Amino acid sequence: MKKILFLIILVISNFTYAEVWKFDAILNDKVIGQHTFIYENEKTISNANFKFEYLFMDFIYQHKSTETWQDGCLKTIASNTDDDGDLYEVSGYSATDQFLVTTNNETAALPLCVMTFAYGNPKILEQKKLMNSQNGKYLDVDIQFLREENHMVKGKDILTDLWQIKAKSDDGDLLVHLWYDKNMNWVSLKSQTPIGDMQYKLK
Repeated sequence: MKKILFLIILVISNFTYAEVWKFDAILNDKVIGQHTFIYENEKTISNANFKFEYLFMDFIYQHKSTETWQDGCLKTIASNTDDDGDLYEVSGYSATDQFLVTTNNETAALPLCVMTFAYGNPKILEQKKLMNSQNGKYLDVDIQFLREENHMVKGKDILTDLWQIKAKSDDGDLLVHLWYDKNMNWVSLKSQTPIGDMQYKLK
């Protein structure tokens, strides 16, 4: 089962009330691992480690990404991913008038100011394109506010804003729901995968 988890790769930036956030990753109501985010000034570090069984086979997913930011734009990125045997290495940096990103030795030139799927930064909700930190692909995105609703966060029922991100790529369609509290802090996520819903729950 290849490439079923790339859709939910996350890189958090601009968190204002926590330096370390830990999420349980829940697939079809079962915890399959954790995703941890560390924010240090203009640098973010993302670590994901999942293991699960499907159709009597074991699958793994491991991802680490380090990003630096300047004025809301991605300055550098370095990520490594093992998607159940499919390996990705991504590096990128802002040059004079473009952002150069290399994935497995293939380089592409992007606009100078790009953003990844940095769910922790609400500025992504204004974007028309976002870069996938796993494979360096620059995707058209359709982002919409859906509604206000109550959502359970760390055992508390709070009022949140629900947003939706849609995108298409060669690896599959993306559909992500994001919950933000009234201070626009990201608090939860749900994403569709080919084998069921993936949810992130704050620990």
